[in-house]
Amino acid sequence: MLCQERIDARLNDAESLVRAGADIGDPQVFLRGLWLQVYECAPMHLRSAVLRRLHALSRQLGVHYVHGEHGASD
Repeated sequence: MLCQERIDARLNDAESLVRAGADIGDPQVFLRGLWLQVYECAPMHLRSAVLRRLHALSRQLGVHYVHGEHGASD
């Protein structure tokens, strides 16, 4: 389980990379990695906040990402 501080740190880092225009590779793979690293390891009471931030990141990246959905860009 990740604590709030670790979750915030990981998502803040990811958001900074996106804002800075860093080469993150395939946005779908980037978001899938965040989902597995952050959402899946977050306590249940923090998951809705993580989900909102992941959706905001997908909008910034201009992609539609739904965990477990195949075929969009796979």
